[in-house]
Amino acid sequence: MPVRFLDRSTAGHQLAQAVLPFVGERTDGRVIVLGLAPGGLPVAAEIAEALDAPLDATVVRQLNVPGYDRPVGAIADGDPPLFDRESLKVLGVTPDEVGQCVQRERAEVHRREALYRDGRPPMRLRGCTVVLVSDGLTDALTAHTAVRALLGDHPDRLVLAAPLCDARLADELRREVDALVCLHLPRYAHAAGPWYGEFHEVTDREAAVLLRRQGPRTSAC
Repeated sequence: MPVRFLDRSTAGHQLAQAVLPFVGERTDGRVIVLGLAPGGLPVAAEIAEALDAPLDATVVRQLNVPGYDRPVGAIADGDPPLFDRESLKVLGVTPDEVGQCVQRERAEVHRREALYRDGRPPMRLRGCTVVLVSDGLTDALTAHTAVRALLGDHPDRLVLAAPLCDARLADELRREVDALVCLHLPRYAHAAGPWYGEFHEVTDREAAVLLRRQGPRTSAC
């Protein structure tokens, strides 16, 4: 498969041009860009700069069971876990039996959000147009969990954007958000990395620096 993007920043620059028609040229403080952290933040930072909009992060963690190579669920801050019922059935476990994993990953969500924001509160989303940005929508559990969490904050509109999105997953997500913006829609995309020339693991430090540079600030929403 040919590389489509040099790196996340290049992908974000290209994606910003595709997002613009869905938010308008004058954002007037009513648009907030959220990076699905940590990997989505470098992409989201380019979009936030292009829109002159504040940047914040949303964190989702997968729930894994030892000895099983697929996540059985995912969790975001403050919300109940979203489980893959089929995986739980295959393993012969109930959601209650994954409780220790849920506690551990919820704590990791809190740790990362606190570290990334450096003590700043999360931005209020009610009444805003929110652009949620991923570096690649290839995992259904993570995507659905993130969308569900943000819809619970009652944004005026939710735009989901990524340089690439598995076409099957895109069909599902279109029913949940106001707009889905993807530059490429491969029929089968199991991971985002192969689509990039450079695709390193974004560190906590990098994530925190990106948010400090164009991070949460007062919104007019």
